Amino acid sequence: MKESLFRTDTKALVGSVIVGIVFLIMMQVTGRIDGILDPTLLLFNGTCWSFFTGLIVLMYKQPAGIIAGLLEAIIAMATAYSPLAFFFLFANTIGSIMYSLVARELSMEKLSHHYLAMIACNVTGNFCVMLGLIFVVNLDWKVALVSSSITTLVATIVAGFLTKRVYGALQKSSLL
Repeated sequence: MKESLFRTDTKALVGSVIVGIVFLIMMQVTGRIDGILDPTLLLFNGTCWSFFTGLIVLMYKQPAGIIAGLLEAIIAMATAYSPLAFFFLFANTIGSIMYSLVARELSMEKLSHHYLAMIACNVTGNFCVMLGLIFVVNLDWKVALVSSSITTLVATIVAGFLTKRVYGALQKSSLL
């Protein structure tokens, strides 16, 4: 099912900013939880990022996904909640675009469609974060690859399931 990648009506743009604010609050909370547990594994943060990226793209398409992602990344840099925050600019933008491209081709009615979109989003986004782990945190590339792969796997499974459930509920409620 090919739908347009773009939606530029007022509802989409305002909605993306509002959901983007919720997104960045959740990212601040989960980023700090990950910082306490293990800063190299962004399990809660990565899952939260994937979930909100997918949900915003499904609800409002582009440029809403990019706006919300950039808003989150800029606040992350302003509040210095992660040394990797600069790399979130690229992760959020590229991950959102990749999710859009896959979601455009699929009906998003099956769980497998959500997983495929999440794989595209997480692989590209976590690749950007992996570069941050190598160049900012000075992790060996093998350790950074394992860390990013674990985050990608967990975020794809959990966020794919959550996104399908929430998106399905939003469609049934006629809020979209």
